Amino acid sequence: MTDPELTTTDSDANEQSDLAVLVRARQRLRELVVQLEVAPFAQQTAESMRAYLDEDATRASSAFARWRRLPEQSRTSQVGKAARGQL
Repeated sequence: MTDPELTTTDSDANEQSDLAVLVRARQRLRELVVQLEVAPFAQQTAESMRAYLDEDATRASSAFARWRRLPEQSRTSQVGKAARGQL
């Protein structure tokens, strides 16, 4: 059963759970890291960084703040489920 605090939604999050928002943000950040390593001064890299900040950063920050307030055992359990693709 999913922890009810992790299913807290935000109208801007398109009804995604906090954990789903965090997983998506992490994926986008990994993509940004690759772009920064390969082409740090490319226009596309700058556009990707701006898009992340405009589209995901605020929502991810709020989701992370709520996630951090959960007991450690709940966080560990939810991360394990996410790693197994059980979002």
